[in-house]
Amino acid sequence: MEDTFPKLLVRNYQRWGARKVALRKKEQGIWKEYNWEDCYQKVKALALGLETTGLARGRKVSILGDSNPEWLWSELAVQTVGGAVIGLNPSGSLEEFKSVLQQSATELVLAQDQEQVDKLLEIKDELPSLKKIVYWHEKGLRRYENPILVSLADVIKLGEEYETSHPEHFEESIALGKGDDVAVILYSPGTDGLPKAVPETYKFLLSSVESAGLRNPIYEDDEYVSVMNPGWFFEQTIGFGACLLLGQKLNFPEKSDTAPQDLREISPQTLVYPSIVWDMITSGIQENIAKGTWLKRTLFKRSMSIGYKIVDLPAEGRRVSVFKRLWYLLARLAVFYPLKDKHGLNKARAVYAAGNTVSPETRRFFGAIGVNLQQIFGSIEDGIVSVQPEEKLRLE
Repeated sequence: MEDTFPKLLVRNYQRWGARKVALRKKEQGIWKEYNWEDCYQKVKALALGLETTGLARGRKVSILGDSNPEWLWSELAVQTVGGAVIGLNPSGSLEEFKSVLQQSATELVLAQDQEQVDKLLEIKDELPSLKKIVYWHEKGLRRYENPILVSLADVIKLGEEYETSHPEHFEESIALGKGDDVAVILYSPGTDGLPKAVPETYKFLLSSVESAGLRNPIYEDDEYVSVMNPGWFFEQTIGFGACLLLGQKLNFPEKSDTAPQDLREISPQTLVYPSIVWDMITSGIQENIAKGTWLKRTLFKRSMSIGYKIVDLPAEGRRVSVFKRLWYLLARLAVFYPLKDKHGLNKARAVYAAGNTVSPETRRFFGAIGVNLQQIFGSIEDGIVSVQPEEKLRLE
């Protein structure tokens, strides 16, 4: 019955309300929690406010910012009104922004802060369709006197005022949505060098979540740390999609610099990174060990040696002696557990490498320390098509 993201929001609000945490955001070193009632009320006010400012069903809305609660609330608000969301990567170039915004004829952009607003204002004259920029961090923007700008807080106030005279309108709008409606528009590199737009329906996104869950079930008490940009397909599915469909908690780091420490504090059960990130983590660990003391290097080398023997066992076709298994147990306690704890991987159960094929060396490395890093295959055209089995394979 709940075949759209906004319908799942309503279901979760009715099921859990204020009793269950939906999101956490770290602010000034403290994790701020939002339950499902908080999210429902935020999305309701924002959706009604956006509709009051002119957002109509079938329109396209872009979101420019890092992964934050406001990103999710904005997405759900736009989808409630019947719009489709386009995620812009904050690290992208002005040319990339201009190409996507022109191609999509975006009328409204929700932007994170002054830095992102300045980028949009710089190319505004080349975007005839752009009518409004809504920003959610007000620092540095209060003195901007541009009629195209409005704060998220002001839009929410408009929505709260509208609700007093139209108390049923929010859920009536949600009921109009269908699983075959376009939820988000994702982009892939085109053959001509320009980004290629691929509309994604709710049915497509939710079926992709279910496909991943067939191999590694996700539970309502699981944690997920949203590090990648939500405009990425796997963040929309295994991150946002699984939160709405299955109830896993979403956690948002304070900023990119604190993400490793924030990840360690949460220690999530589910995690997905592009394959290149896993390669970088592997290289970083090895470089850090190389700079350590002789004792640290020796202990790590011996522990990895037995770890590789365990992970390579099916390929070798022979048993590991009781002595080596005992040594591996000691290595897990003395070396691998602290190493996984440092990188927030102690509770990790569904750990995915996506985007490109992860190197065999990287997957073997994580297997040796006790992290079952699995390759997940999918695309914005085909969805999640397969997950590498849990059982150990010949890496080649």
